Amino acid sequence: MEMSLVTSAPTAHLLERVRARMLHRCLLILLLVGFQPASWSHPFLNNTWQVLAESNRLAMRVTATLREVSVIQGLPLDRLKDLPALQNAASNHADYVSSHLRVELGGHLLPIEILDHQLLLDSSSEPEDSATYPDQTHVAYDLECRLPESATNGTVQVRFGHRTLEGHSYAPGIAWDPFYVLLVADRDRRSLGQGVVRMGSPVAVMIPVPASATGTVPSPLASDPGPARPPADLPTVPGIDAFGSFLRHGLHHVLTGYDHLLFLAALALATTTWKRLLGIIGIFTLAHSITVTLAAVGWVRLPPSIVEPVIAGSIVFVALQNVLAPSQASGIGRLAVAFGFGLVHGLGFAGGLRESLTDSPPASLALVILAFCIGVELGHLAVGAPLFGILRALRRTPPSESVTPTVTGIERWGSVGVALGGSWFLWAALRSI
Repeated sequence: MEMSLVTSAPTAHLLERVRARMLHRCLLILLLVGFQPASWSHPFLNNTWQVLAESNRLAMRVTATLREVSVIQGLPLDRLKDLPALQNAASNHADYVSSHLRVELGGHLLPIEILDHQLLLDSSSEPEDSATYPDQTHVAYDLECRLPESATNGTVQVRFGHRTLEGHSYAPGIAWDPFYVLLVADRDRRSLGQGVVRMGSPVAVMIPVPASATGTVPSPLASDPGPARPPADLPTVPGIDAFGSFLRHGLHHVLTGYDHLLFLAALALATTTWKRLLGIIGIFTLAHSITVTLAAVGWVRLPPSIVEPVIAGSIVFVALQNVLAPSQASGIGRLAVAFGFGLVHGLGFAGGLRESLTDSPPASLALVILAFCIGVELGHLAVGAPLFGILRALRRTPPSESVTPTVTGIERWGSVGVALGGSWFLWAALRSI
């Protein structure tokens, strides 16, 4: 007599409920761990670089996150609450900032002089917030570059680059990715150029040299340059030409944000049709666009000690859901998961947009946010569509539309691999506990 190995429907349903309960407990543990007080961060660090082109110099104001100050100056994050220690570290960091920025004219680096520095805190913030928001609190450094007398062509090309945090790692195998939102204006506050400066990707700006610096009128540099002074009324508002820069910034943020890519892979592994894939990516994009906007205008602010562990935990959760509760890895349940975690991922995407867009008018703010979110969406499609196409081709049988979804070997082992990768990021986020 043959024995049947087919699990009865009630038994299968009971096993599914047990798996779902185990998954919910895993999520609760991840969230509880994510709220423990410790120091975490994201590999992206967002700064601003404002430049005012005057007659014989470039007056600059550059911001550096307290995370950067902590890493370079060896100041533990819990000591950022100590205002004298913080001020001392910020002062010492000025030399590092000036030596790791690159202002190049005609193939030659221009020397950068330090003028002043200031710790930037919101009016509603206290110094104690420095340890809670190290990626969102900055030190501003006033700098200047004197234009050489050889700059006599009327218009010169200046390249802005940096080597900030070069050689320093966020975690083994994960490099820091600091960038600067660059705004350049002339003496009349007219925009000369904008862009996002990344390590290895300098931004070139054409800067007109006034007559007083070209020899038509004796240059102040040739006589008495006068005392160095901090810049005033620097450009703060991105214009229409910033659309392309922030679109590329959003695209780059996804393509090099490996934690976000793992989350996207976990979603794609359990998706069986193109319609479902586009729906999940769309709802995820909608969710993170909401929190990117709210964070950029300053209405939502959560410390990285909450955001980063939850982002890493979301990877593990979705990957485990694919294996332990496949019935919940599709339909409305998966859309709800994508939307909920998308809200948290949006806070990771937003990073320093709020700092970069301070005092921007609504139209300029909306333009930058739109460009950034479009870039993020293009990044999702650039990764999600080919990945889904490959998974679809590797499946031996067409995807099942039955009431009780099954897990293929590709989905199972792919999800296990994603869960292991997510666990690595979770360890990186919690390593300072």
